[in-house]
Amino acid sequence: MPGRYLVTAALPYANGPLHVGHAIGAYIPADVYCRFLRLRGEDVLYICGSDEHGTPISVTADKEGITPQQVVDKYHAIMVKSFTDLGVKFDNFSRTTKKIHYKLSQDFFLKILEKGFIYEKTVERPYCSQCKRFLPDRYVKGVCPKCEAKDQRGDQCEKCGKQLEPHELIEPYCSICRNRPEQKATKHWFFKLSSFEQPLADWINGNSEREISGNLPSNARNFALGWIKEGLQDRAITRDISWGIPVPLKGAEGKVLYVWFDAPIGYISSTMEWAEKQGRPDEWKKFWASKDSRVVHFIGKDNIPFHIVIWPAVLMAQGEFNLPWQVASNEFLNLEGEKMSTSRGWVLWLQDAIDGLGADPLRYYLISTAPESHDSDFSLSEMQNKVNSELIGTLGNFINRVLTFIQEKNGGIVPKPGKFDAEDEKLVEVLKKIPESVGNPIEKFRMSSALASLIGVAQQGNIYFQNKEPWKKENNNTLFLCANLARNLAIAMAPFLPFSAEKTWSMLNLEGSVHEQKWENSGVLALEAGHKINKIATLYVKMEDDKVKEFEKKFLSKKKTEASEVKNMPEIDYEEFKKMDLRVGLIKEVKQHPNADKLLVLQVDLGPLGTRQLVGGIRNYPMESLPGRRIIVIANLKPAKIRGVESQGMLLAADEDGSPVLLTTDKNTKPGAKIL
Repeated sequence: MPGRYLVTAALPYANGPLHVGHAIGAYIPADVYCRFLRLRGEDVLYICGSDEHGTPISVTADKEGITPQQVVDKYHAIMVKSFTDLGVKFDNFSRTTKKIHYKLSQDFFLKILEKGFIYEKTVERPYCSQCKRFLPDRYVKGVCPKCEAKDQRGDQCEKCGKQLEPHELIEPYCSICRNRPEQKATKHWFFKLSSFEQPLADWINGNSEREISGNLPSNARNFALGWIKEGLQDRAITRDISWGIPVPLKGAEGKVLYVWFDAPIGYISSTMEWAEKQGRPDEWKKFWASKDSRVVHFIGKDNIPFHIVIWPAVLMAQGEFNLPWQVASNEFLNLEGEKMSTSRGWVLWLQDAIDGLGADPLRYYLISTAPESHDSDFSLSEMQNKVNSELIGTLGNFINRVLTFIQEKNGGIVPKPGKFDAEDEKLVEVLKKIPESVGNPIEKFRMSSALASLIGVAQQGNIYFQNKEPWKKENNNTLFLCANLARNLAIAMAPFLPFSAEKTWSMLNLEGSVHEQKWENSGVLALEAGHKINKIATLYVKMEDDKVKEFEKKFLSKKKTEASEVKNMPEIDYEEFKKMDLRVGLIKEVKQHPNADKLLVLQVDLGPLGTRQLVGGIRNYPMESLPGRRIIVIANLKPAKIRGVESQGMLLAADEDGSPVLLTTDKNTKPGAKIL
C-alpha cells in the first residue's frame, strides 16, 4: 500500500459563511481521514483553500455595492475561523486569488491549448441591454430545458442537477435587473470534453492504469457514467466578466477563465504554496506527479460532475498530474426534515452551531448522522439524545468514571495487575482489536460506522467495569485494564473528537500530544503500573433542555416561523388590492441620500402623474446602472420623510438573499402605465 496521500476537500466558495451541511459534506470526513492517516504514520497532506472567482461573487459585489475582493476577503476570514474552531486542521488553506494560483491556471490553459484540446469559437450568448453586459452563469436565470423548473441559474439546475449554459435557459431574465436579455455574438474558448468520453469511461470502469473503479462510490460512478453515455459536449471555459483569472492570450481582453476550470487547479496551487512555505519548492511534485501517491477528493454530491468528469478530463488533457484515486462524495444534509436553503433562510450556520453546541459534540453528531450513502437530517432533539446518551453517557462516562475512581480510591496511581481471569481476557481482546475495528471503516470512508465501533468499545468497557464492581472489593486488574482502555480510546477518539481526545490524554498525564501517537498503539497495554494520572475534569457538558430550547429559539424557531408564514400567508380580496395604484415608472436621475449610505434618492417619471421623488434602499445597484430603467411604483402612498428626505411613493422590489431586486416590466412600457 502506498504511504503517501494528497487529500483535498472541495474549495469552499467565498460568497457566504459555511453551514453544517458543508461541514459534514466534505471537511469533517476529510479531517477524520487525514488525522487517521497521520496516526498511522502515512505521509499525508490535507489541502484546501477558498474558491474566490466566478459570477456569484460578482453578483454579490454588485448587490452590496462593494468590490469582489472585499466580498472574498470577508468570507475567507469567516471560513478560516470556523474551520479552526471546529478542529479541521489543514496543512495548507490557500486562496484562488493568489499569484501562484493565477500563474498555474494560466499555464494549464496554455498547455492544454498547445496540445489541441482548447479551441476558439464565436457564439451567441445572453446580453442585457439594461446592465450593458453579457450574462454568464448566475447573472441569468430562467426555466430549465430538461425538467422545466423555474428560476434556475445559468450554470446548473438545482432541481434535476443538469449542467447548463446560460443560453440554454428558457424564458431567461437578468438576475440583476430582471430584463429579458438578447442573444449577442461573443468569442469564447472551448475545452474538448467530447474527446475524453472513452478515456473517462475506461478510468471509471477500471480499464486503465490509474483506474478508480474500486474506490468510487456508486452514486458518483452511476452519475458520471450516465452523463458520459448521454454524450459529452465541449464546454466554454471562458466568461465575459472582469472578476477572474485573465485568459492569457492576445485578443482575449475582457475574458476570464471559467471558475470551474480554475477552481480545482487550486488543489495543486495550494500544494505548491505549502511546499514553498516548507522551503522545499519542488516537494509538491511527490504528491501530484509521483505514481506512488494517491489523490483523494472529498466532496458533496453537487460537485460530482466536476470532480469525476470535467476535472479528470482536464488532468488527462494537461498530462502531467495524477488522476484522483478516490472521490468520496457525500449526499445532502437536511435541516429538521426540510432541505437547507440559504435563499429561504432555512439554514444552520456552522459558526452558530460551533458556538452554541460545542465543536466536539457537533462533530460527533454530524459524523454519526453523516449523509454517506443517502440524504440525512440534522435534528436538534436527535443531537441532544445522541450526545447525552452516547457521547456523554457511554464514552465520556467510561473515561471520567474510571479515572475519577482511580484518583479517589487509589491516589491516582495505576495499580499493578495480577493474573487475568476470563472476563479480563475478553476485555483485552476488545482492546487489541481497536486499530482494526475502528480503523478499517475509516479506510473504507465509512466514518459513521467507525465512530459507532468506537462507541461500541467504550460500551464494552462500561459493561466490564460494572460487572467487576471494583467499589465492592479491591480489583487491580479492573483498574489497570480500564486505565489502559481509556488511554487507547483517547488515541482512537483523536480523528473524530480532537479536542476531547487531547483533554483525555492530558488527564492521563501522558507525554506529548495524542495526535502524535501511533494508531497501532491504540491496541496495546502501554500504560504501566505505578503511572500517576492528572487532575480529572469533565469531558462534556450535558445538553440540558433549557439550553437546547434557547439555541432552537435563537437559530431555528424564527426561521421556522418565517417559513410557516410563507406557507400560511393571509389572503386579501380584490377590493383591497384595488386600493393600490401601481404604475410603471422610468428612472430619470439618481443621487446618494445625504443622510444614509444605503439609500438612494430617485427622480422617477410617472407619465401623466408627473415626476416623483422616491427614496429606496437599493444601494446594492450601481448608481450609474439605474437611469433609464423601468420600475413598478405604488403611486398613491402618502408622502413620508425618510431620514430627512421626502419620498412621494414607493418602488417595489423582491428580497433575494437579503438584497433587494427591482421589479420591472417585460417590455419598454410607457411611463405611468397602470398595473392591472
